[in-house]
Amino acid sequence: MNIISKLLFTTSIVISSSALASWDGALAGKINTIDVAPGQSYGFRVSFIGAPKLCGSSHAWAYLNESDSNYNTFVSVLLAAKMGDREVVIYSNKETSSGQDYCHIGYIALK
Repeated sequence: MNIISKLLFTTSIVISSSALASWDGALAGKINTIDVAPGQSYGFRVSFIGAPKLCGSSHAWAYLNESDSNYNTFVSVLLAAKMGDREVVIYSNKETSSGQDYCHIGYIALK
């Protein structure tokens, strides 16, 4: 590898690590349950098999609200993962507005 390639590789690792470090939780698993509630009331909720805590709080579920950016795509990917019995990685942050530290999904990766 030449010096420029090494520099670009190192920079991409640092940037990726920084982006992932900004999440309260990043956990891989298969979806156990999907619950649906009214759009702004933690409207689309998922939990993993084995009920692990998803964002460092006491909750074993994470949610999306209908007003979240890219909501339809998130929901589609999560439903496809459930139906296809595929593993996903859910990156989430604790929401603070309720005082309950629920896990708000911000990014997902389908494996």
